[in-house]
Amino acid sequence: MNSILSLYNIGYLYTLSAFILALISFYGGITVVVNTKIDSKGANQWIILKSIMMGVSFYLINLLVNLSVSPVTSFKIYLLHAIILITLSSLNSYMIFKNILQKALKHRSHLRIGMSLATGILVAFSTGNLVYFSDVISINPLHLLLAVIVIIGFTMCLIRFLHLINLEEDLTDDKGLQLAGAFAAGTAFLCLPYLLFYGMIDQSTFTNSSDKFDPYLVALAFILICIGGLIYIPDRLGLIRQLEQSNRLAKNEQQFQSLFHHNPDAVFSINTEGKFISVNYIASEYTGYSISELKKMTFDQVISPIDVELARGMFHRSMQGEVHQFEVKIQTKKENQKDLYISTVPIMIGGKIVGVYGIAKDVTENNRAEKMIHYLAYHDELTGLPNRRYFNEKLTGLLKQDEPEPFAVLLLDFDRFKRINDLFGHEFGDRVLKAIGERIKQVLNDRFVVARLGGDEFTILVTEEEERVAGLAKQVLESFHQPLLIDNQECLLTASIGISIYPQHGSDAAELLKHADMAMYDVKDKTTNNFAFYIEDMSNQTLHKIILENDLRRAVDDNELVVYYQPKINTLLGKVIGFEALVRWQHPNIGLIPPDEFIKAAEETGLIIPIEKWVMKQACEQLKQWHILYEQELTMAVNLSQRHFNQEDIVCTIHTILEEVGLEPKSLEIEITESMAMFNEEETIEKLYKLRELGLEISMDDFGTGYSSLNYMNKLPINRLKIDRLFIKDITNSSCDLAVVTTIISMARHLELDIIAEGVETEEQLSVLKELECYEVQGYLYSKPKPAIEIEEFMKADVV
Repeated sequence: MNSILSLYNIGYLYTLSAFILALISFYGGITVVVNTKIDSKGANQWIILKSIMMGVSFYLINLLVNLSVSPVTSFKIYLLHAIILITLSSLNSYMIFKNILQKALKHRSHLRIGMSLATGILVAFSTGNLVYFSDVISINPLHLLLAVIVIIGFTMCLIRFLHLINLEEDLTDDKGLQLAGAFAAGTAFLCLPYLLFYGMIDQSTFTNSSDKFDPYLVALAFILICIGGLIYIPDRLGLIRQLEQSNRLAKNEQQFQSLFHHNPDAVFSINTEGKFISVNYIASEYTGYSISELKKMTFDQVISPIDVELARGMFHRSMQGEVHQFEVKIQTKKENQKDLYISTVPIMIGGKIVGVYGIAKDVTENNRAEKMIHYLAYHDELTGLPNRRYFNEKLTGLLKQDEPEPFAVLLLDFDRFKRINDLFGHEFGDRVLKAIGERIKQVLNDRFVVARLGGDEFTILVTEEEERVAGLAKQVLESFHQPLLIDNQECLLTASIGISIYPQHGSDAAELLKHADMAMYDVKDKTTNNFAFYIEDMSNQTLHKIILENDLRRAVDDNELVVYYQPKINTLLGKVIGFEALVRWQHPNIGLIPPDEFIKAAEETGLIIPIEKWVMKQACEQLKQWHILYEQELTMAVNLSQRHFNQEDIVCTIHTILEEVGLEPKSLEIEITESMAMFNEEETIEKLYKLRELGLEISMDDFGTGYSSLNYMNKLPINRLKIDRLFIKDITNSSCDLAVVTTIISMARHLELDIIAEGVETEEQLSVLKELECYEVQGYLYSKPKPAIEIEEFMKADVV
């Protein structure tokens, strides 16, 4: 059998050149389809230029094919053929590029473009045959029809190939696919004119008919193989891509199922009717229903009735394409409630919303914790009452109203509450505070805001007229006339209440509280168990107190404090036996300030400790001088405050002062009060014994005003009882006071204690005391407290 090339009578050099040109042209056309964006700037001009270039290339390919069969010498033939073919090819190329680059290619458009391209190729090639081979035209209907069918098939496959390669990004990056497509398209396009020759011109012109093998079938086979390649290449890659997509879908489905079922939160989907389509195990755990039970239910069947409308609203909004996050309460199968924070997103399939996906997180414990944190932030842990922050916010809220109505701020402070802590301990004091809060709430019956500001300070926010505020304050005070019962022990309390009214007494929260505080301290200074409305003079008094506190800080350093001495007399012997040291403040501007005005401030600020140390040293030094001057064993009594006595180094401090001065310890007498003696009993007794071991005398001052018992008194290592001036004052007129003094003296004798009476001002008082055999006294009857120089004059006068 002869070779395939021997079947044809053609110029193979022309054919080879046409093939190379066809390969380059179609590869360039495919590159245009891949790289050109229809909406980019200058894209249309680029497409026109490429279309003209494709038109010229197709003309040259057809020219070389025709020349391979029969050369033509007429220039007119060349020109006519060029005009017709370039024009038709350029128009067809432009039409293909514009439509293919639109991405969306419907079946009708595909058919229209393919038929248009087939018509253009058929017309161009047929025209070329009529122009070049007019002398040998011989129509073969069957071959011509077959050629037309093949051309249509080629154009349809070519359009499909270009559309797929432009549509799929995975295909556009494959240079090998582009080259294979260009080879198939170029080869088929090159063979089409030869196939058309069989239907239009005498076959002997370009074939050797003596061969038994039909050359027509060879040309047809080549074309069909190339067309098959145009079909197979994208389809094969498309099938691979489809398999890859199927694998990805299966993998994504597995990942989705894993994410769905093993999600730590509840995941579910709901159809358009609100029924559960799918739920995971956590959703079942949250609700208490099984998965199969939930799939038979609608979502609003598990929502708490109070939140059903909210949940429905969010569901319908998600069905409209919105994404939402919201919190609802659900009711479990066991009728418990849980708080869920839900995120909903619409389910889109084919551009249509067919349901809603939801993810729910159980925030019940978080909400409880937040509520507890909020409660603790705004409530007092001990009493359960609102605290200062809550009170301030409520007060600020009233002030921020467009037209605030008058209201009152009541500030309560319980008198001598510190003594309860000192005597019974802070744990007992806390229980008292809790009982106070409960008593106030009972009286007010939740009508007003009651808060604990701290310590034993409480406040009440009253939205009533001023007249009713006074009645309410009385009601609160009267409620404490009944003692509190704490651990089977009665505790009787009194309170001081300061009141400020908005807007008369202040325009902001801080000012109202400050003025209520001033009014409350004014009550404490003047009386107890009472209330007072703020008046402007209280600010002046408070300012005076603040000035004193500030000045007191420098009084010690600037030597403004002086020590006064009051003689103690033994009426039986008729002589001075000692002195009591009393501090006074010689203010540079105000003058002499009595201790009642500054001692309390000193105790509150802690300045009492350095003041008492200074007084003790001054008194010891003065006594040392009087020992030398009078050659007499005089004693010096010095008062100790509770705050100073509680210092761990108090014994060491006193011992150091005695050594520095060179004074015998037996000459120093320390005076303590009953309340001091009862505070922290074991430690107090231990310190007193240490002071006694040093050789000091211990005296109990203000005896009879406290709560001490005979049993307790017997334990204390004291030397002397000092009868308070309150009992001495009316000893000649009051049988009760006389009985008290008689009892104290009798008790002191039984306890083998010395006794001294203070505040003796009349001969009658002195006479009664002598009858009761109380011979040691001090008071104005003999001498007021005086500076050291005046005491020396008193001693010279020998007025005893």
